[in-house]
Amino acid sequence: MSTDVTRAPHASAVGVPLLVALGMLSMLGPFSTDAFLPALPTMADDLHAQAGQVQLSLTGVTLGMAIGQLLAGPLSDGIGRRMPLLIGSAAMTVAAVGAAFAPSLVVLVACCAAMGLGASFGMVVGRAVISDLAEGAVLTRAYALLGTLIGLGPVLSPIFGVAVMWLWGWRAIFVGLGVLAAIGLALVAFLVPESLPHERRLAHPLRSLPRNAATALHSRAYLGGATVVWFGFVAQFGYIAASAFLIQSVLGLSPLVYAITFGVNGLGLIGAGLVTARLSATWSNRALMALGLGVQGLGAVIVLVTVLTGTVSAWTMLPALFLIACSMGLVFGPATSYALQDLRHVAGTALAVMGAVQFIGAGIVSPLVAIGGEHDPLPFALVVTGAVALAWLGWAVFSPRRTNPAHDAARTTEGGHHGTT
Repeated sequence: MSTDVTRAPHASAVGVPLLVALGMLSMLGPFSTDAFLPALPTMADDLHAQAGQVQLSLTGVTLGMAIGQLLAGPLSDGIGRRMPLLIGSAAMTVAAVGAAFAPSLVVLVACCAAMGLGASFGMVVGRAVISDLAEGAVLTRAYALLGTLIGLGPVLSPIFGVAVMWLWGWRAIFVGLGVLAAIGLALVAFLVPESLPHERRLAHPLRSLPRNAATALHSRAYLGGATVVWFGFVAQFGYIAASAFLIQSVLGLSPLVYAITFGVNGLGLIGAGLVTARLSATWSNRALMALGLGVQGLGAVIVLVTVLTGTVSAWTMLPALFLIACSMGLVFGPATSYALQDLRHVAGTALAVMGAVQFIGAGIVSPLVAIGGEHDPLPFALVVTGAVALAWLGWAVFSPRRTNPAHDAARTTEGGHHGTT
């Protein structure tokens, strides 16, 4: 089978096997953080560290993902998509095994950063593959379905983490992550074709990174979609980073209940992604983004009000966390598709900048939500509310109110191909 795809973008090029493979690769980064979240208190005890210090392992993963995307995106614009995917999967495999045998917190954080860097290649280059093969409504649908597959991570990873930690200890979680990365490497080898023809590749892509990034940042559509992704993800990652302490320390629930709650919220994320894929045929990207931000904003307001009024309980906090968690299933696909509508020629770089800023924000948020200690939910409430407010501001300020007529025509024309995506 040829590994080059030179035909015009079409929905049939984004089939289920390819989406499954790319979903697996894109899921590795979020799965990595979610899998060892339930183990953070145990890791802190074992490594003789405080809660805020052990959170640096999470920061290491997210900053590694941010830096890695700035390398992976431009690199894939220059040498194609398959090779960076293979390199990233192999690097994550090695780094995860290193984290499993880390003798100290410093070594663990370094290995986590390397693990995040390797995982980032699958996250950004996987999305670039889809951008090579689809456009318009088909692109939105494909990204929404990809987000749905990624949503399996929050469902499975905490259950995986709790089960492995209970049987073999927290270090075995990282061994398991290494095995998953090796599986991802095999999926790339057998299922992912080269989607970027030689004639569309950029010369000196790393050297051209500043210029291509500037091209993206001068696009109002890109800034509109990107700010929604950036701050929407900051709010969601604030929930991810704080959830173990919120549910176990603040609400007093057990690790098993935490894992079940996290899984239920992941199912909500999957459901939201499926709804988005269905609505993408008739709803505009702007409308879908507004719906997602509305859901996220409602969750943030509930959290803030209950914290400020001292009425925090499982009955108030858990529904709010559900809304915050599942909202990205409504936001991710439309916002990414909207941002890339005029930037297909530098898709890898545009996605790299989007992903890098996204995970830099996540890395900053991780220690902030725990700054008051594991029993104080106020920092989390302030961070998530502020992030949603900034996402709404970006949506309102940068997103042009009138869409490109040609883009709308393409959306209508491609609606007939949905069944093959």
